[in-house]
Amino acid sequence: MNYCIKKLRGVIEMFLRRYLDDIREKTAGMNKKERVSYVITYYWYHILIIVSIIALIFFAVRFYVFGNQKPEFTCVLVDQEIDDDRDAEIAQTFAKENDLDPDLVTVDSDYVFSYGDVQLQGVNESSYDKFFLKWRNKELDAVILSESMYQYCKEMRGEFRSLEGMDTSGFETYTDGGKVTAVVLGKDEFMEAATGKTDEKLLLAFPDNGRHADLCDDFLQCIREFKGELGGQE
Repeated sequence: MNYCIKKLRGVIEMFLRRYLDDIREKTAGMNKKERVSYVITYYWYHILIIVSIIALIFFAVRFYVFGNQKPEFTCVLVDQEIDDDRDAEIAQTFAKENDLDPDLVTVDSDYVFSYGDVQLQGVNESSYDKFFLKWRNKELDAVILSESMYQYCKEMRGEFRSLEGMDTSGFETYTDGGKVTAVVLGKDEFMEAATGKTDEKLLLAFPDNGRHADLCDDFLQCIREFKGELGGQE
């Protein structure tokens, strides 16, 4: 990348020197106003090309430096109330407690979609594909979801981490296949309002292919502070 930038910079400098020498030669003897008028008339497209190349280099460098950074932790809330302020507060708190870049920690509740026998009205069904694409790409570290969605993920061949070794004290634990794989945040009030089901538990679980297993216990501890704000009620 650096080599390409240097080469492009060299090419631009070469063209600039050539055009500046050409302009000096052709505008010799002209006053300032005449010189400006001449350049605008005969070199405007050259200037446009050079400016476009410089802008292209700027955006390429900006993407390489800032846009290519990978998330340090990602949590998704499925079929819960979309609340950007709450999501941002959780992300910022978790980042601060664990010395992470807050811009690289994501908590996102904009994942409301139908699945299996659960059919929701007026939702963005494209979130379904986005959710499972992120799962396949190992981009999900934590998921807050209803018990029925947990089981649906299992049907879709998704697996969750065992919480063995994590501090689950103070939480009701959720056992799957003889292993504790989630904690219960309470009764899922959002799903009760949307579907009428009164027995849905709201769970926090961790996909087993997430890239940041070392931070899962830390996130579990962070969620203690927000348990009452996540749509669950004991």
